[in-house]
Amino acid sequence: MCELTPMQSACWFGRVHDAMLGGVAAHLYTEFNGTQLDSDRLRQAIECLYRRHELLRLQLNAEGEVRIRDTLPQNVLEIDNFLHLSEAQQQQKLEDKRRQWTHQQLSLDEGQTVRFSVSLLGNQVFRLHIDADMIAIDPSSFRILMEDLAQFYADSTVCLPSPPSFYDWRNRIQQDLYQRQQQQRARQWWLSRMDIIAPAPALPLKQPTAAGAQSTRLSAIIGAEQALLLRRFACQLQLTFSALILGLFAYTLGKVTHDRAYRLNVPFFWREPLLPYIDRTIGDFADLVLLNVDMTETPDLEIFCRRLATEWRQCLDHRQFSGVNVMRRLSRHHATPQIAPVVFTAAVDLPEKNLFSSRVHKYFGSMDWCISQGPQVALDAQFVQLNNDLLINWDIRLDALADTWVNGLFERFLTLLNTLIAQPEYFSRPLTELNQYLNITEPDEKATPLNALQKSYLSGRSTAFALGGVAMQEFREYAGTLDLPAFRQRLADMVQHHASLRTYIDVRRCVQWVNPQVIINLTEINLCGEEPAAATEKIDSFRRRYQQEIFDLQESPWDITLFQLSAQQFIVFARFDALILDGRSIAALMCELFTDTELKEAPLLSENRQQPDSQTYNTALAYWQAQLQPVTSIPQLPWKQPLATLETSRYQRQSAVLPAQIFDKLCQSGLRQGLFKNSLLMALILAVLNRWQQTSGLLSAAVPVLPLYKGELSNQSTFVVVCWSSVTGFIEQAAKLQKNMLDGLQHLAFSGVDLARLLFEQHGEAPVLPIVITNGLSWPVLPAGSAVHYVNGLTQTPQVAIDIRFMLSDDGALLFNIDFAQAAIDAAIIHDFLAVLVSICQQLADQGLENIDSVLNQTLSGITINPNGQCADAVIRQREQLEHIYRDTLNIEQTIVIEHTRPFSQLGLRPAHVKEITSRINHSFRLTLNPRQLIGCRNMKEVEQLIRAEMDSV
Repeated sequence: MCELTPMQSACWFGRVHDAMLGGVAAHLYTEFNGTQLDSDRLRQAIECLYRRHELLRLQLNAEGEVRIRDTLPQNVLEIDNFLHLSEAQQQQKLEDKRRQWTHQQLSLDEGQTVRFSVSLLGNQVFRLHIDADMIAIDPSSFRILMEDLAQFYADSTVCLPSPPSFYDWRNRIQQDLYQRQQQQRARQWWLSRMDIIAPAPALPLKQPTAAGAQSTRLSAIIGAEQALLLRRFACQLQLTFSALILGLFAYTLGKVTHDRAYRLNVPFFWREPLLPYIDRTIGDFADLVLLNVDMTETPDLEIFCRRLATEWRQCLDHRQFSGVNVMRRLSRHHATPQIAPVVFTAAVDLPEKNLFSSRVHKYFGSMDWCISQGPQVALDAQFVQLNNDLLINWDIRLDALADTWVNGLFERFLTLLNTLIAQPEYFSRPLTELNQYLNITEPDEKATPLNALQKSYLSGRSTAFALGGVAMQEFREYAGTLDLPAFRQRLADMVQHHASLRTYIDVRRCVQWVNPQVIINLTEINLCGEEPAAATEKIDSFRRRYQQEIFDLQESPWDITLFQLSAQQFIVFARFDALILDGRSIAALMCELFTDTELKEAPLLSENRQQPDSQTYNTALAYWQAQLQPVTSIPQLPWKQPLATLETSRYQRQSAVLPAQIFDKLCQSGLRQGLFKNSLLMALILAVLNRWQQTSGLLSAAVPVLPLYKGELSNQSTFVVVCWSSVTGFIEQAAKLQKNMLDGLQHLAFSGVDLARLLFEQHGEAPVLPIVITNGLSWPVLPAGSAVHYVNGLTQTPQVAIDIRFMLSDDGALLFNIDFAQAAIDAAIIHDFLAVLVSICQQLADQGLENIDSVLNQTLSGITINPNGQCADAVIRQREQLEHIYRDTLNIEQTIVIEHTRPFSQLGLRPAHVKEITSRINHSFRLTLNPRQLIGCRNMKEVEQLIRAEMDSV
């Protein structure tokens, strides 16, 4: 049984996973146009090709298992006879065929790695269609395929030297001592660069739709004479032709995206010469390097290209550690899936100069169309030499990028290329002069970069990771009487006064900027003439859409919508994206909006933003590493299914109220024990929540905090991590929690995003902090008796399953709000949790905290831990049975302790194991799981949850 290479595995997962820019095969589709084709000779040539190259007979099943077929496919050549059609009908058929073949996935499970077809047209004209899956045939192998095909077509009896086996070559690499040493050297080099690998370019990526991939091509040809001038110019600069083209492309892209630095995905197809004639073997020799492109401090284009070429050489010198593994490590380092959506592919420095020999063109004509697809690739910029011309071929995912944006980038690149062909002196002129000549505008220097938390909120808008597809935003609803003209003026004054309400987010550049123009995001809906029931229905319908709708960031991301019910009766909807405002700032703004307090000036934000020095950062890092070391897994509540398998979810709110008098008595009791209000409430929440914890490990949660600062209302928040263990008594544990919170506030130099990344590195799974506890006791509230009162709201946060908030109402009562992902946890569990929490608060208000442990034990002991009704013994037996299956399949000794939250990647799980494990689970638990369901599980705990969910549905 053969194993997939890292690149083959990435392509295979990209086929079956609906991650960002996924769900497509990595394949290359080409069309050759020629005349006078002998179909029988071509069929014989293809059969010879299949016999010669084993990877053309590769078979890859749904479990990722590879085998090489002994037999040939039944129909190696398809023929479409269009001779009887008119020219217009022929063109339509060819267009339909191109569209279908561009987006197809070859049936690898049936051994279809390449597909050949001929369209017969008039006057002995033909079109040869070839689609090759890159799991078996990478672009460098496609050249070999075409050369061998042409030789066999010329003479099917020709005797060619047998190429070595691709998998023999792979095994030799893995066994070779020098290669292993080089791999270790390269691994250490790449891991040391995790902090300096630049982010992906700031592309204006569209939101994913159900329409699927929509690939197209942009192409241009630089004639042989002009291409020769460019090649000679590269020689003069002591650059390879590829390095020159790379520099021009990278500079153009960076100027369009306005990135200060970004990464490019640069494939290479190096074949370590460990076996004779390996250059004649067809296989997947592809890998990639992540190339940093630095757009800063470059005086001219010549120096820019030289620096980039040096960086490229360094990366290639450490090519032995697969780029796929680098991407995986980078995702773990940042605690979010990382992509490199722009690919640069060059085939202009080939020893043979041209992509195909004259023999290929003699028999099959000219290659007039070529397009590729690949998972997580939005733009693949390809440059090849064909018939001495320079062919520029860009493959674009229009479901991810707008055609107007891509066309603009393409035209700008061609302009730069043609300018340097005609006027090479611009290559050494100052870049300011070149940019002015090309009409390239520089970014607004007043814009400020987004911080790490803002960038993570932007990432959360996509479904590239679990519980994504949402914006971090807050919805609030108010009702009461308003003076409409006065309200409009008040809102206008606030927009003028608060820069946050004039802040725009530039996704492409990852910056924010303040618009000096006052734009009022106010929508007014008059329902005065409606019957009350009809008006209520319209408001309810609007609310369902509005409260979870994601802002278009072409506008400032906030909105106020007024529903007028009568002359002065209104319902007010307000929605704010956390990209511009945190929770406390939103509460303060809403209080300002419904009162007539003076709008006071605030100092500028820039006066309060200071980057921590390295010593402060390192101290904070050491503190949090020690704090989080005991956290062995993410919270394991009775989730409906493993959180890592949830692409997105709608959110729902449940609330409970603790009357002011009872809350005051509870707080007084806490003060006698030295506990602040927020510490006591947080401890009670964690103690009750811990009863639903499905593991003996620590229960961890994120707690948003606001660093002390004086400045304009904005989003300056971060978060810390708190943990809870039921091993010690409540008072002792609550006091420890309070101390840890205070200590954590002294170590905010290590941000919440850093904390999430640290936890991701420990556990290898996401979301790492699905539970959030928010303290809103200090948030401003409307005064009692205000003409407008707060009704309700909803908060949603990417990668958060449960957000527990506590705050005060205008009458001093304590309000618990829980916003939860409906796909993650059952509403009944949230209801029970709130009921138990309020009950315990009431009991403690009456009895004091002196007997809190007995109150907790008595109240919590009646809770059914397992919502599925299974007894504890049955759960334990199932867990042991599952562990036995994995131990036996993966050959893990009994003496080795397996933590059920340990990532499968650390247990040695391979795609080849999945089929056997699925079969054994189905047999043991009488289920009908398929391997793809298990692929989505990161550890045994998630498999256990999946089994429970399936057993409940039977």
